[in-house]
Amino acid sequence: MPGLSRRDLFTIGLVILEVVIFSIVSENFLNSSNLRSVLRNATELSLVSIGMTIVILMGGIDISVGSALGVVAIIVGWLIQAEVHPLIIGLVAILVGTTIGFVNGSLITFGRIPDIIATLGMSNILRAAVFGMLGGRWITGLPPVFSPLVQGQYFGIPASIFVIFIFYFVFWALLTFLPIGRHIYATGNNVEAAKLSGIDVRKTRIVGYMLLGSLVGFSSLLYVGRLGSVEITVGIDLPISAIAAVVIGGASVFGGRGSIVGTLAGVFFMAFMKNGLLLLGIPSLWERAVIGFLIIFSVGIDLLINKHQAIAKFLHLKTRQSRVGEA
Repeated sequence: MPGLSRRDLFTIGLVILEVVIFSIVSENFLNSSNLRSVLRNATELSLVSIGMTIVILMGGIDISVGSALGVVAIIVGWLIQAEVHPLIIGLVAILVGTTIGFVNGSLITFGRIPDIIATLGMSNILRAAVFGMLGGRWITGLPPVFSPLVQGQYFGIPASIFVIFIFYFVFWALLTFLPIGRHIYATGNNVEAAKLSGIDVRKTRIVGYMLLGSLVGFSSLLYVGRLGSVEITVGIDLPISAIAAVVIGGASVFGGRGSIVGTLAGVFFMAFMKNGLLLLGIPSLWERAVIGFLIIFSVGIDLLINKHQAIAKFLHLKTRQSRVGEA
C-alpha cells in the first residue's frame, strides 16, 4: 500500500541502529568492499523473501524454497555445462521453479494439506533429489554466464543493487495497484469475506505459490552466477532466513498484514547482522540462535498487536452499541 507504515519505519530504524552499532564495533563494517559483498550475498535471499512475503500475506508458509533452489541450481549448472543458450537456461529455471510452486499450491489448495506439512514434505523430496542429482559431488568450475547479474557493476553501482531494487519495485507495484495484490491481502485477512466479495481464493493461493516458485527459479541463476558452482548444501538455510526477514519486516504470520518495503528492510537487517557477527568472529552457531530469537520476538510482537487490535475493535463496538442504546 502507498506510503510507509509505522511498522516499516520501525524496521528501517532498526536497520539504521544496527549499522551504527556494527560500524562502531568493527572498523571494517562500512568498508565499501564489505558492503558490496553483503549486497551480493543477500541477492538470492532478497528475491526469495519477496515471494515469501506474498505467501505469508495469504496466511501461508513455504519451507521448501531452499531445496527447490538447490534442484533448479543443479539443472542450471548442467545446462551451462551443456553450453545451452543463457536465455533458454533462464526460462527453464523460472519454469521449473514455477512448477514446484504450482505443485505446492495445489497440494495446499485442492489437497487441503496444511501448508507447513505440504512444503515440509516437498522440502524433503527435493533435498533427496539434490543429493541424488549431485551424487555426492559438487558442480564446480562453471563459466561466468550469469555472473554479470551479481558480480558486475553498472555506472559504478553493483549489479546486485539494480537486481534487488528492480524486483522490489515491480512487486511493490503488483501488491499495491493490481487486483492480484488486493486479492492476496483479502485472502490473508479473511478467507470467507474474500469469497463473499467474489475473490477466487483457490486461484489466488496457487498464483501466490507460483510467484514464489518463479522467484526461487530466478534466484538459482543468481546463486550460480555468484558462486560459479553448486554445493551439496545449497539453500539449506534459505527458508529460515527468508521467513525471518519477512516477519522482522512486519508481516503478520496470520496473514493480511505486511509490506514489500518492510521485507526489504528485514532483508537488510538479516544481511547486516550475519556480516557483522562474522566480522566480530562470532561462530555461526550463535548466528542461528540470534535468528531464532528474532523470529520468536517478531511473532510475539505480532501476537500483541493482534490482541491490542481485537480489544480496540471490541471497545469501539461496545461504545457504538451504548450510543445507540442512549439514542
